[in-house]
Amino acid sequence: MFATVAAILGTLAGALLSGVLTARQARTALRDSEAAARRQAAVDAVADLAAAVAAHRSAMWHRENKRLTGEDWTEDRRHSHTTRAAISAPAVRLAVLAPTLRPAAEAAIRATYALRGAGTEAELDAAREASLTADDRLITEAGQLLGV
Repeated sequence: MFATVAAILGTLAGALLSGVLTARQARTALRDSEAAARRQAAVDAVADLAAAVAAHRSAMWHRENKRLTGEDWTEDRRHSHTTRAAISAPAVRLAVLAPTLRPAAEAAIRATYALRGAGTEAELDAAREASLTADDRLITEAGQLLGV
């Protein structure tokens, strides 16, 4: 009888241990999956912000180049307002998902805004180069932080 009770208790203990280990494994897999999804969302936010900043930089360069050369830049101004507005959503998403990247993101955004009001074509080109450098810095920092 003792052998039967021991066998039943052993079977129950084994089933309990197996259930605990399975639950722990499931929690670990879920946590890893959530971390991977969050990392991918942050990568997507960086990519979306970089694309929005690049579009705004291009719009601002064309706008300011026309202004400096005396051409009509009314339509380019409208377009630059649209591209500037498109920066907000990915900037917020990135700030929420990867707050340590916020300073680099803000620097990239400010550098692009700095194209406005350039006094000469040389200043405009220098501001564009500074914007490209700030973008590169953001992307490099994102790659280091997100491990991609």
